[in-house]
Amino acid sequence: MEQFSKSLPRVETSVRILHAVPKAPNVDVYLNGSLLTSNLAFGKISKYTVLSPGEYEFQLFRAGTYDKPLLTQTVQLIANANYTVSIVTLANALYLFRLKDDNVPVTKSQAFLRFINLSSNAPLLSLALPNGVTLFNEAEYLETTGYYQLSAGIYNFEVLLGSSQITTKYIKNITLDGGVFYTIYIIGLFNDKPPLGYLFVEDAI
Repeated sequence: MEQFSKSLPRVETSVRILHAVPKAPNVDVYLNGSLLTSNLAFGKISKYTVLSPGEYEFQLFRAGTYDKPLLTQTVQLIANANYTVSIVTLANALYLFRLKDDNVPVTKSQAFLRFINLSSNAPLLSLALPNGVTLFNEAEYLETTGYYQLSAGIYNFEVLLGSSQITTKYIKNITLDGGVFYTIYIIGLFNDKPPLGYLFVEDAI
């Protein structure tokens, strides 16, 4: 029986939470009534939690409270997958934006990078290298990009406004390791406070 269990495929999922709403308070996040992460502040991301796959009721509460949820939303989490669920705004209301994170590289010599625009009032944003090569062109709010393959190394990036060469943000000294998946999330507000910033995270760790 033990040998048989070792041969079974993985039947679990994992999820982490990213707080990307500048004006929202710190939150406690519950799944089906159980606390997933507490006191999550804007610009922070939780660690992955391993779960059984299925449909989950996510509830957000102002940190330290458990009476009136700021949001209740059902999210499906399938087996053999890893997710980042971002707290964002949609139609002027809080919304949970589910994004599947890859972790199976086709090559160990290349790094894998994607770029996600989570700034609700920003124009289309592009990510480019200092030599003018554009990796991601005109990403709109909540657009899901694929992963771009890059050689392992240390990189500087520029966040550009649309397809222009106007730089709105520099991202410097980013280390990309071969065989690893990464995401750059743009957060904050365009021409407002808190200003545009970024989160650089490793995916499906």
